[in-house]
Amino acid sequence: MKILFSTLLSLILFSTSTIAKIEIKKFKNKNIEVIKFQVPDRKLPGKDDVLAQIHFPKKTDGKVPLIIHQHGSSRDGMKFKKWGGRTDEWGKRLVKEGLKRGYAVAVIDAFYNRKLKPTNKNKFPNAVHIAIKLAKIYSQDNRIEKSQIFYTGFSYGSSQVLKFQDSRIQSQNPFRAGVAAEPGCNIVSNPARTNFATLMIKGEESHYYPVACKTYYKMIKKVGNKIEYASIPKVNHFFSLNGKIVKGKAVNGCSKNILIRYSDGSFKFQDGTPSNRRGRLKCFTEEAGGGEKNRAKLNHAINLSLNFLDKYK
Repeated sequence: MKILFSTLLSLILFSTSTIAKIEIKKFKNKNIEVIKFQVPDRKLPGKDDVLAQIHFPKKTDGKVPLIIHQHGSSRDGMKFKKWGGRTDEWGKRLVKEGLKRGYAVAVIDAFYNRKLKPTNKNKFPNAVHIAIKLAKIYSQDNRIEKSQIFYTGFSYGSSQVLKFQDSRIQSQNPFRAGVAAEPGCNIVSNPARTNFATLMIKGEESHYYPVACKTYYKMIKKVGNKIEYASIPKVNHFFSLNGKIVKGKAVNGCSKNILIRYSDGSFKFQDGTPSNRRGRLKCFTEEAGGGEKNRAKLNHAINLSLNFLDKYK
C-alpha cells in the first residue's frame, strides 16, 4: 500500500441554511493531505463538493506561509492522492518550486464531479469563494502562518485572483497578495481601493491579447492599488514558444473594449456603452491557443510569481 497513513476528520460547520461536512485524508509519509468541503454555486445547483490537495514542506521551523492555487480550464497536471481530483500544469510545478522555498502549497479542484469541460466557460463556478473558504479553514491550522496566505491562478484561475479588486470580494479577503498568470481581462471588476498586492504575468503572443490586461493594469494602478505587470516575450498563453491561434473557445472578444462590472451589479464597456450580464456573450470567440505545448517559459513564469510573493512573506 502506498498510503501508509490515512485519517478521516469530519467537522460539522453550521450556517444559516446549510450543514457542511469537511473530510480530510492525510498521507503522513508524503506530507500531503486532501480535503473535501462544500462551496455552493448558483450555476451548479446540488454539486457543492470541491477538493484541494495540500503539500507541506518536510522540514519546517514553526509555522509556514501558504499558497492556494486555482487551476485553469484544463486540469492537465497532477492527479490528487484521493477522490480523483486534479490540478493544471502550473499547479503541479508550483507545488515543486513552492516547497523548495518553504511554502505549503494547496491546489484546488473547482471542477470536481461537476462534469465541466474546458469549452464550458459560461458554466465555470465562481471559484474565488472556494479559495476564500479554504484559506479560512487553514488559517485556523497551527501549521500555517495566517498572515501569510497567498492566492495564485492560471487562465480561468487568474480571473478569480483579479476579483479581489472588487469591493464586494475585498471584505472577505484572507489573502496578503496574489498572482494572476495569463488572465484574459476582457470581463473585469471595477477596481476599488485594497491592500491586496497583485502581479499580472502575460505572454506577449497570447490569444488572450495583452492589450486588455494592459488596460486593466492601468485602471488598477490609477486607484492606488499595489499592482505589477510582467510580460514574457515570444510566448503564448501556455508560456510556450511557437504557439498558434486555432479554433476553440475563449473569452477574448472584448480585448479592445473591456466589459466592466460594478459593485451595484451593473455593467459598462470601457467606452461607456451600458450593458448587462448578457453582454458577457459578446466577449466569447472561437479562438484558442494551439501549437506545440512545450511550456518552455513556464518555469520562468513560476519563478517570477514566487519572487513576487517572497516580498510579502
